[in-house]
Amino acid sequence: MELRESLLVRTDTEHGLLIAFGQFARQHSLVSRLMQVPINQKTRTFTPQTKLLELLVGTLAGIEYLRDLNDGPHPVAKDPLVAEAWGQAAWAHYSGVSRTLDVCDAQTVRATQQAIEAFSQPFIDRAVSAELRRGTCIIFDADLMGQPVSPTSTTYPEAAFGWMDDRVQLGYQLARVCVQTTQDGRLGLAGFHHPGDTVSHACLQELVLAAERISRIRPRRRTELVQKRLQAFEPPLARYARLVRHHEDRIAQLVQRIDRLTAQIVVTEQRVSRSAAAQKSKTARATSRRRMPKTPKPLGVLSVAARKRLHEQCAGWQKQRERARQQVHRAEQVAAKHRQKIQALEAERDAMRAWLTQLETDNASNPEAPACLWRMDAGFGSGENIAWLIEMGYAVETKSPNAKTTVALQKRVKPKRPWTRVGANAEMIAWRNYRVNQCPYPLTVGLERFNLGRAVDAERATLITYRDDPALPDLPSWFQEYNGRQTIEAGNKEMKGAFKVQHLMSHSLAGIQLQVIFAGLAPNLVRWSSAWLREQVAEPTPKVTAM
Repeated sequence: MELRESLLVRTDTEHGLLIAFGQFARQHSLVSRLMQVPINQKTRTFTPQTKLLELLVGTLAGIEYLRDLNDGPHPVAKDPLVAEAWGQAAWAHYSGVSRTLDVCDAQTVRATQQAIEAFSQPFIDRAVSAELRRGTCIIFDADLMGQPVSPTSTTYPEAAFGWMDDRVQLGYQLARVCVQTTQDGRLGLAGFHHPGDTVSHACLQELVLAAERISRIRPRRRTELVQKRLQAFEPPLARYARLVRHHEDRIAQLVQRIDRLTAQIVVTEQRVSRSAAAQKSKTARATSRRRMPKTPKPLGVLSVAARKRLHEQCAGWQKQRERARQQVHRAEQVAAKHRQKIQALEAERDAMRAWLTQLETDNASNPEAPACLWRMDAGFGSGENIAWLIEMGYAVETKSPNAKTTVALQKRVKPKRPWTRVGANAEMIAWRNYRVNQCPYPLTVGLERFNLGRAVDAERATLITYRDDPALPDLPSWFQEYNGRQTIEAGNKEMKGAFKVQHLMSHSLAGIQLQVIFAGLAPNLVRWSSAWLREQVAEPTPKVTAM
């Protein structure tokens, strides 16, 4: 009744929907939760929480800059009806909002995120439960959206150069994940703010784990695949162990040879030394010219020729000993490398055993796991990411990030092989059991050919998918299904166009992150409150019915 009276009586405002959004947010405890967020700032005329709430309302109103709160064409801060709808006596000047954002910290950001998740959870649970009852595959979409700043700026904390909007720019990356629902359409689940040079692998794992936590569903982990990978460690470990033993045996033989040569050299040098001493004392005796024994024994004074032969023999043994020492050194180096290989493989095997244990634990607590599909753009499509998603239990759809893959597939196309029409200007050819770097599992790849009406050759790209069904997918269905991820692209445009997430309103890291959080909440709040509004109004107008 309160909302109906507000809409019927208070017509002197340009922000009717913001009033409805405020009533909805108050009724579902979002306002009360945000008013409890800790902010290390004193209260003067307005509490810091009021100014935090004002940022959310401004985001919903589509402001581009904080000053639009007061100086824009439709200033929200000057509308007392909006403030009343959101449970506030009035709104602060935008400069006060800016100062509040400057003092916000990681604790503020964390508490704000928790408040929004607590508010959102019942609506997400309801939409996801409806999908589970339908028995359809749950579809998650992930994407990266750049937030570029001026390339010469030095006042944005943790900004870094990275790939944004098809070129290298200074700024941030916003990683987002949403779930597709029949009831509410696209629902944003989580978003994470990172420097512009953030690696996609860490972003992907962060998104997947957040999506599973918030949606409260996850697929059955493919533990059987990890077990096969564990078994594959045994042959190389056994091979390297044999090589180590071989080189250890070789080293032992060489050491024995070095010892024998050393003994022969010592005995011979002693004999030559005694003979020289006897000659100097003029007590040399005539010796018979008989052949030297293999192991020389001191026989008194030796002739010059005999001493020369012994010197030459010692020199030969010394060379043999030096070569043996070099061979020992090389064998020790090779054995050490093999031991390092064993240590690396054992460490990788131990990590995979721990990974298998984690996946088995997940399955034990998830007996009725639904089928889940993870769609993502080429920025996430590395072999390492795909392998991780496969083992996590997801069907995967992505694009190849590597142009070399597309070139390699073009060489596979035989002149007489027909292309399958999959769209108005698109054709495809597909192959199963294709391997990409850093992914141990066979994938299905589809070469796309787009006719753009130009004289030059058609553009090409490569789709990648993994499914439990080994059969080649229906190409038109695959093409349309992957292009269905344009819903998250539409969500990105919504955040850029309607909620101005790329116009950073603060130079503090916490302020930027709060703006991102509110821009991610805004589309969900609009959808949920629109459905609620249709239920509340006594006589819906055509505009309300169309919401």
